[in-house]
Amino acid sequence: MAEKNSNEPLILETERFLLRSLETKDATDTYISWWNDKEIQEGLGARPRNWGQIEAERHINKFDNQRRYHLGIFPKGEDVPIGFFTIFLERGKIAQTVVVIGNKDYWGAGVPFEIRTRALEFLFNTIKVEKVYGKINGRNYASIYNYKALGFVAEGVQRKQVPGPEGKRLDVLFFGLLREEWLAQKTAEQGL
Repeated sequence: MAEKNSNEPLILETERFLLRSLETKDATDTYISWWNDKEIQEGLGARPRNWGQIEAERHINKFDNQRRYHLGIFPKGEDVPIGFFTIFLERGKIAQTVVVIGNKDYWGAGVPFEIRTRALEFLFNTIKVEKVYGKINGRNYASIYNYKALGFVAEGVQRKQVPGPEGKRLDVLFFGLLREEWLAQKTAEQGL
């Protein structure tokens, strides 16, 4: 499926950020705090995890840098991540992505758009996937905006699909971008 055959850590670069595979040493108090933060987890349609060091390290170790990537988002020149970007490669040349901006100082700063743009280049050009999709639990308007801004198409809604915070059930919204749609966007951007 992929031209990238090793499980070497992945590093991607944008104008402002470095994305690199997280390692056990990255299970810092900052990283752990995102999993336990009510507001961040609500954006994912989840409850705070009540994680400690062991759970965070165990989670990071689930990623193999072949079919599952867990990339920290680091401002260039800094050692502390502001969030993470996760990629799950599935059968049929499909990839699911998830982005979490844990440092609230970066909310509204265009980070998901910038890093997802770079990740799409990696997924479509290097890994050669045919489709990238994401799903949103609940009404995460920032995520909906970002998917649409990148040309993703709303593909469906599963009504009250997952339990959410405070006992409410949440819809799951699916957004997808096909390789040919992405290539058409790139051609249009270049004025060809």
